[in-house]
Amino acid sequence: MLAKESPYFRGSQFLYKMRGRFLLIGILFFVWACGPKPSRNDYAPRSLHFADREWWVKTGPEKQGPGDNLFYFRNAYVDWLGQLHLKIKRRRGNWTCAEVFSKDRMGYGRYQMTVKAELGDLDPNLVFGFFTWSPSSFESQANSEIDIEFSRWGYPLAPRVLHYSVHPVSLQKLFLERFQSSNSNPKNWNGLSTHVIEWRDTSVSFFSYQGAHTKQPPLESFHYSFNNPPRKKGKEGQHSAAITVPKPGKDSQVRMNFWIFGEADAPLNQKGTELIIKDFRFEAY
Repeated sequence: MLAKESPYFRGSQFLYKMRGRFLLIGILFFVWACGPKPSRNDYAPRSLHFADREWWVKTGPEKQGPGDNLFYFRNAYVDWLGQLHLKIKRRRGNWTCAEVFSKDRMGYGRYQMTVKAELGDLDPNLVFGFFTWSPSSFESQANSEIDIEFSRWGYPLAPRVLHYSVHPVSLQKLFLERFQSSNSNPKNWNGLSTHVIEWRDTSVSFFSYQGAHTKQPPLESFHYSFNNPPRKKGKEGQHSAAITVPKPGKDSQVRMNFWIFGEADAPLNQKGTELIIKDFRFEAY
């Protein structure tokens, strides 16, 4: 029998402990390796019901725009209160993003969204977007894209986080009259906030409010009209027709997405993030 003070006893105790640790590591690796893997079914068309509407959920095995990201359907879901959650989450070594878009066509009208999130403190590499889009109208209307976006575009010390834009915003240079970045304190957008796009055939107006109501004056706004000069947008050697106020395309939708900007392909803080869309409303004009 080995004495407890002997080096042989201490060595055997050490080996016993290490054997237990290696066994635990082996079990954890087995669980990870044998856990559920993405299947073809994971990338089948998915939809969800939110705010009395049906929405498609972006998903796929390959990287997609915006930002050359992986989008996964499990990153978008509706909770028991009827709220839409959008996540950025690391899954099997890859960061994955979220996007939903309306099944029904939407054009001129009032788009209103209420979100609960720490948007003023959003990781510098992340982007939250609320926008209109037409998949088939690039050449005629630059995708009929009108955006409200929250991001610091990869710059941790950027003083502005809220941005409005009417595309095309840029070609070889930025067209400053086509967008506005809010000078308000980014902390204003922490917690609950409401954001509105009013799209008419002669103008586009943006409004942002603290809280869930729009009866008080907005903290930020931007108005765009035919007084702004027409522009074209270029993409892969193609150009849209010169436009001022976009017209809805035959398949115009509203979209909400949460994605990663820049070549890093990851949040700067290497942490997953989730935000909640509490409500969405659309009133056609």
